[in-house]
Amino acid sequence: MMKEHCLTALAFTVASTLALPASATVVCEGIYEFFNGQDTVTALPGEAPPNGAKAAALYNANRGAWLGQFMGKPKSEGLHEVKVSQCGRQFVLTQGSKQMLFLQSIMDETLYVAQDIGTDEAELTLRVVDHKIMVGSVSGKSHGFAFNIPVALDPRDVSMPDMKGCYDDLAPRDMPMEDRLTVDPTLRGEAIDIVAAKLGIPPAEAGRYISAAETVAKTRQSDEGITEILPGEPGCPVELTGVKTCRVYPPDTTTTVETNVLLDKDGRLLPVKAHTPETPRVEVDDPTASDICAPRQTYPPAEQRLRFKFFAIDDDGINDVQAMLVDANTDLAQKAHYATGMKKGRRGMSEGVDEAYEAVGAPVTGRHK
Repeated sequence: MMKEHCLTALAFTVASTLALPASATVVCEGIYEFFNGQDTVTALPGEAPPNGAKAAALYNANRGAWLGQFMGKPKSEGLHEVKVSQCGRQFVLTQGSKQMLFLQSIMDETLYVAQDIGTDEAELTLRVVDHKIMVGSVSGKSHGFAFNIPVALDPRDVSMPDMKGCYDDLAPRDMPMEDRLTVDPTLRGEAIDIVAAKLGIPPAEAGRYISAAETVAKTRQSDEGITEILPGEPGCPVELTGVKTCRVYPPDTTTTVETNVLLDKDGRLLPVKAHTPETPRVEVDDPTASDICAPRQTYPPAEQRLRFKFFAIDDDGINDVQAMLVDANTDLAQKAHYATGMKKGRRGMSEGVDEAYEAVGAPVTGRHK
């Protein structure tokens, strides 16, 4: 009925591309297998013949995701090639000598619309899912009936398109350099060693799993020694469990050290990228992560970030340690504990880590190698 009317015009159909103005993500190009599924027909009130509703019901009843979940009884239309251009704003779908152009919707970056499917009474749209899967439909009306045919592109051999020059406008220009303080290197090294020992990381691999900044941004400071401010005041976040106040240090103080590790959903440690002032966010060091079209990534995504913050002010005999467990994607705190008043030196730091780590649930279960 409707299927032959529409699919004849687009039997070779579709492909897609996640495009961007130069800031978003990319769609993969290459070879896809195109599927169409079980179509549905609905009688249009006032347009279909008198027995149209009954005819549509009988047609739908006698017909015949991903893929099986997305569409019933998927039928392959063979392999098609997707070629992305215009920084992802368009792509061409090719099978043999047949081609079809898809343009990105100005209202939705993930939606692409075919420009000519052989009839003005129907529209073919595709939505990009996770860069390399396309799902959509052929929908429209004919002879008093509305029809909808699900379609999908399943990747077979895809790769990143050439996006050279697409991100040039994103480069920061005339950005002032932030004043920074150097973290005490001895204290930083001790903090890394203590965290590595607590989490079961071999000393030689501490740098692979632990991120610890060598410099910190200058923040609110006091010229009159250490002062305390309450949570909610400028420079001090709202109170979390075990966090009662924040301390403001003299301008030359660099004895606050922060270490971070990333955990997957099962609590296993993930390798981390080296920390730099330009990339302050702690990220998984996955060699395939930059290639969104890779068959699979080496490591699972990070679910949580475990932070230890050391406050070692020997003049006051302070050796406090705060542990915080946060969501790796949203940076929202889940648990926190502040171990205060510990002994001076390395022993005090170790005891603070012991207390704070247990208080946040001792979440580390192992590590990815």
